Amino acid sequence: MNEQNNIQANPQIVINNLVQENARLMHENAVLKAIVQEQNEQQQTDNQAPTQSE
Repeated sequence: MNEQNNIQANPQIVINNLVQENARLMHENAVLKAIVQEQNEQQQTDNQAPTQSE
C-alpha cells in the first residue's frame, strides 16, 4: 500500500478551518479599523481644541 495515499487532508475539515480563520481575521480587521477610526477622531478633536496659548 502506498503510504502517500494514507496522508490526505479531509476537504471538509480544510474548508471548515479556512472559514474559521477567515471569520477570525475579518473580526480582527473590524476591531483594528474601529481602533484606527477612534484614534483619527481623537486626533481631529485634539487638533480642533484651542491651545492654552490662545
